[in-house]
Amino acid sequence: MVSNYKIFKIIAIILGVIIFLWLIYDFKNSTVKVNQNYIEANNNFLKKKYANALNLYRKVYELEPNNLYALEGEARALMRLQRYNESLEVFNLVLKRDKNFVPALTNIAILYDTIEDYEKAIIYYKKAIQQDKRLLNRMSWFKRFIKNIHFKPSTIEERLFYLESQIVLEKDKRMLKNIEIDKIQPDYQM
Repeated sequence: MVSNYKIFKIIAIILGVIIFLWLIYDFKNSTVKVNQNYIEANNNFLKKKYANALNLYRKVYELEPNNLYALEGEARALMRLQRYNESLEVFNLVLKRDKNFVPALTNIAILYDTIEDYEKAIIYYKKAIQQDKRLLNRMSWFKRFIKNIHFKPSTIEERLFYLESQIVLEKDKRMLKNIEIDKIQPDYQM
C-alpha cells in the first residue's frame, strides 16, 4: 500500500512540472517581438545619423501603424534635422492618439524650448513631469556610459525651474538659451 506522503509527493511534482511548462509557454507567447528596423533606427539616432533613423522610423510606422514609439522617434529625428514644423506636426499626431504619452510630452517641450517658445515648453515640461515622476531623476552613470555621454545632463525638472526663473525677468536680463550647453543635451528616451 502506497502511503499518503508518496501520493502527495507525486502530485506536487506533477503540479510543479505543469506550472513550469505553463510558465515557459506563457513567456514565449507574451514576448513582444521588436521590429529590427526600430532597433536599427534607434542605433542610427544614437550615432547622430538622423536621416537614416528618420527613414527607418517611417518604415516601422508603415508596418506598425499603432507603434507610437516609432512615430515619436520620427518626430525626434525631424527635430534633430531642424525640420521643426514637420516635427511639431508629428508630435501633435502622437499626442492626439495618446495625450499622456510621456516621451512625446517631454520631447515636444524640448522642441518648443529649441524654437524659443518658452511658455509652451514650460506647459509641456509640467505635463510630462505630472505624468511620470521618473523625469525628476538624473540619467544614471551606466546609461551615460552606454550612450557615451561625458557629462551629467540636466534633468527635465532642472530645465523647467530654470525657464520659470528666467521667464519672469525683464527681457533684456533673461538668458533662456545657452547654445553650447543646449547642443550637447541629449533627447529624452524611455
